[in-house]
Amino acid sequence: MQKPILGLAAAALLAACGSNQALLARRNQSEAQQLQQYCHKAGLNNAETVKADQTLQSAAAHLADGKEEQAASESDLAATLYRLALASKELSDTQAQVEDLKKGLAKDKDQLQTYQEILSEMKATRKP
Repeated sequence: MQKPILGLAAAALLAACGSNQALLARRNQSEAQQLQQYCHKAGLNNAETVKADQTLQSAAAHLADGKEEQAASESDLAATLYRLALASKELSDTQAQVEDLKKGLAKDKDQLQTYQEILSEMKATRKP
């Protein structure tokens, strides 16, 4: 009596795993599509986004064919590539800001040096 119940429980678990794989594939695909939209809105069009677009299309085809595991894997790869593209853009933007700040700092240091020289000259002319 226990063996048939265990067999049914094992079959139910295996069926649940299969449905979870499809759910995971759709969730990964949805996440990748949201990142794709964000990248396109940000105007990103580089090697990572092109590869991610291709991978996402392939994942959609695999999902339609019922190959959930492969679809989940490719959707996850596409999402990772989109994140990489966004992180690269953020890095580039931050590096540009750092360079602008360095230029501003150099200008401020030069201006401070000039003011210190003027102050020294004024102190020297005031002394009797």
